[in-house]
Amino acid sequence: FGSSSLGVVLVQHRDSAMAEDWCAAATRRVEKGSDGVWIRFGPKVDDSLMSKFFSIRFNPITSGAATVMLFGFVIVLLAIGVDREGCLTQLPVGDDTQFKSSACYTPQIEFSFWMKWVADCFTWLYIGSQDCWVVFLVVLYFSRFADMKLGKDDDVPEFSDFAWFSMVFSCGVGVGLFFYGVAEPIWHYVDVNRYGHQWNGTKRLPDNERAQAAMNLTWFHWGLHGWVVYAVVGVLLAFLHFRKGLPMTIKTCFYPLIGERIYGFWGDFVDSVSIVATTMGVCTSLGLGVFQINTGIKKLTGYPNWIKLSYYNEANFGEWSDRVDSLEQYYLDYPIDSTFRSGNSFRDDDGNVIIGTASKIASFVDTNDEQILIIWLITLVATVSVASGLQVGIQSLSMICLYLGMFLMMVILLMDDTWYIMNLYTQSLGYYLWDFLRISFYSAAFAQSDHAASEGEASWYMSGWTIFYWGWWIAFAPFVGIFFARISRGRTIRQFLNGTMTLPIAYNFAWMATFGGAGLKMEMAADKFGVTCDTEFSRANVCRVVERMRPSGYGGNPEVFCSTLTKLSCRGTTDMVFDVLYQYADLGPFMGVICLISLILYFITSSDSGSLVDDIVSANGIEEPPVVQRVYWAFTEGAAATALLYQGRLNYDAPDAGLRALQSASICVGLPYTFLICFMCVSLWRALQYERGELKWGESQFKHSVLDVGVTAYGAGEGTTRFFNLKGGSLDFSRFSKFMFYIVAPILPFYNVTAQLTKRTAGKSEGMLSPMTWALLKTLFAAAMFYVWFILVLVDYVDVDADAFTTFGAVIPGGQWTGTAWSAPDASQHKVSQRYGMYRRYPGEVVDGTSKTALDAQVTNEANFFPQYLQAGSAYSDSGAAIGQVGDRLGAPLHYAVIGWYLYMTFACLLMSLRNQVRTTYGLAGNIVEDFFAALFVYPTVLMQLEEMVASAPDLESKQNKIDAQVAEKSMATSPPMESQDA
Repeated sequence: FGSSSLGVVLVQHRDSAMAEDWCAAATRRVEKGSDGVWIRFGPKVDDSLMSKFFSIRFNPITSGAATVMLFGFVIVLLAIGVDREGCLTQLPVGDDTQFKSSACYTPQIEFSFWMKWVADCFTWLYIGSQDCWVVFLVVLYFSRFADMKLGKDDDVPEFSDFAWFSMVFSCGVGVGLFFYGVAEPIWHYVDVNRYGHQWNGTKRLPDNERAQAAMNLTWFHWGLHGWVVYAVVGVLLAFLHFRKGLPMTIKTCFYPLIGERIYGFWGDFVDSVSIVATTMGVCTSLGLGVFQINTGIKKLTGYPNWIKLSYYNEANFGEWSDRVDSLEQYYLDYPIDSTFRSGNSFRDDDGNVIIGTASKIASFVDTNDEQILIIWLITLVATVSVASGLQVGIQSLSMICLYLGMFLMMVILLMDDTWYIMNLYTQSLGYYLWDFLRISFYSAAFAQSDHAASEGEASWYMSGWTIFYWGWWIAFAPFVGIFFARISRGRTIRQFLNGTMTLPIAYNFAWMATFGGAGLKMEMAADKFGVTCDTEFSRANVCRVVERMRPSGYGGNPEVFCSTLTKLSCRGTTDMVFDVLYQYADLGPFMGVICLISLILYFITSSDSGSLVDDIVSANGIEEPPVVQRVYWAFTEGAAATALLYQGRLNYDAPDAGLRALQSASICVGLPYTFLICFMCVSLWRALQYERGELKWGESQFKHSVLDVGVTAYGAGEGTTRFFNLKGGSLDFSRFSKFMFYIVAPILPFYNVTAQLTKRTAGKSEGMLSPMTWALLKTLFAAAMFYVWFILVLVDYVDVDADAFTTFGAVIPGGQWTGTAWSAPDASQHKVSQRYGMYRRYPGEVVDGTSKTALDAQVTNEANFFPQYLQAGSAYSDSGAAIGQVGDRLGAPLHYAVIGWYLYMTFACLLMSLRNQVRTTYGLAGNIVEDFFAALFVYPTVLMQLEEMVASAPDLESKQNKIDAQVAEKSMATSPPMESQDA
């Protein structure tokens, strides 16, 4: 509480009074049925079969909003489809190069752009926040709170350790390890990465260093920084639900910060977005995962297709000739300038069907049908699993999945070069620990900028890998965090962190070292022995001398080791894990079957756990929601994935474009969730302090939240059996009008709070100035900062002079203009444009048929590719040619606004200081970081908070006297009587 005497007095007062549990108000809401808007129908929720199968309990606002957002987004993706003239491409036309309309899938382009924008602009945020969360959980692990139970003190774990870890692992990453376990190390090994090992196709690092760099990056992406987001959400929610009885929804995470304000519009909005993020993530994984499952099935059958016909060619054309018309329609539906259609004709000049083209389309359509069939088989099994309950379906499948995965990993460890893999694990662990700080804070500052040299790391690497991963992990945080919380009753915080971070990371590393190590070994051996992409099927069986074999001269007959080497970098992502498994002779197909079964089961556990989480959140946090609702969310995931996958048959070049767009959108959701998880860290620590009595609920808080503007959109009525308990909203006109007024006039409350605070603290003179004079000067300074900021931001939209330039040197008689310079015998003058900011590359409108050659000539001069001239006919252009032009400015010039925003930051810092002073004076919880961000983003409600506090707080002196009297009276009442002076 700081060093103020009032803080000490308030602490004494609180310690002398009995206070109810800090979550009592929230618990009463749960008991009275007003913990959210409800629709209740059918039997009361209990363990009976009637209740499980015939009751309905859900939040219509959260469920409805999530459904509308999800299917609205899917419908938009389906409606847009492939735009046949959505993009412009550059094509040669005679001696010219022109822009021509071309087909493209605009949703994928748009959301990919937003995903890259997030990566480029917020790399520092993703990198810094992940590091802070890791530090936070390490501190929590060794803190005084670590032995606190996620539940009542006498609660015991609901699941065994093996079952619990199985569910943690299956929900957390299970499928991803199959998809990326081999592929990611190979991609890092052969392609450019953050170590800049390759430049213009020349490898700049030895093979062993490239391989170790590949393993380092893979471990980094699947290590502490990934799992930390799940752990933060899970431990906070498990604590609030099982120990305090709050609903198991994402909005509950913010109860320690804003109290009962979570029960309203903003709480339901957060829950709705969490459902959408969960469903989009599971839907995308389900859709993309079937590509790998289908690859495995084809690998086992040995044919291109396993539904309808096994293959399509001229030999069996009679069996599928009746499909020619429908196949031709698919062909005509492909964009005319798509890669497939521009390179393949469906009929020859005589009108005969070209069987090669038709067979490709037939196989492509059948593959799409196979993938949709797989989706619905997984969805049906997942529905049965989620309907059977957590203890039966999800738990059992998760244990089977983990057991099969461990079997695969152990077989590879023993069948492959065991000692190499053991060495690799030990070595990579050392590299990971040694390089941990550097790689954790690396943000590619010099690679992502426009000044990056062409010799280093690729500019796209961070957005394509690390930031993609962090956004993907964060987008999954609501889903996985809630599931972790649901299965963790009765464990301590330290046990929870061990089970959700330490053990999974160790298992991840073992998996990556085993599968990834086997893949890297195969790739490097293929390079050494000449297996290339031109080799048939990119593989060959090679026998070679191995160092550990007996010397060739010993016994007269050399020993060699034989195996099938596949050039994995030439294979598809979904093929790599099967290529590694199939090298083990007759055991390969059996291993492939086990891998395929594991993949399917892992997808089932992902789908059913996602359905369970969706249902829990939509049902206002019920642990075991009704079965009907679980079925709804399970089918929702399957339907969304099916719709986007079916659209893929209309896009031969990119059949997964719709799913990729959905994936990009869900990753963009990770940006706002980054801020929410930061708040969750504060909320968790604050909740633990409340629980231990280090802070007192209510007495250590402001009267109103910074989110309280006087408007309540709606409420929830009491009654646990009411069919519909929605209550109308309310408007506190006085508070709302004050909020609106303070937006434009924050200085009045600023002075009022400063003056009142000065009076209450019996201020001494600040040098030669009286306290009230000092308060007035601070207010005037704050006013100047605020209003000058406002003016400068508005002025910034006034455009700058497009012809402005800077002159260097002087004009010497006898010289002449040559380009941008005035040449003379002994001196010259240069004039350079003052353009600064974002512009369109070309002046005017670029449309179909526009000559790129002419535009390039217009904007380029001889001295520099980037134009120095402003426009034709400028005073310093002697040729009069239309050179040096650029297009329109994008956005504001940003020549005044930057100064204005600095002034606003100064105003926010002044308000931060004032809020911090009020908190420390009156003994309120918080810290200066919270004060700063509150002042920066919601200054009107911060000023309302401060005004209410200084107006309602008692005078220091009278408060001190009153508490002193109470303490003295209590001391006399409890002191034993003194019978003698000696006693």
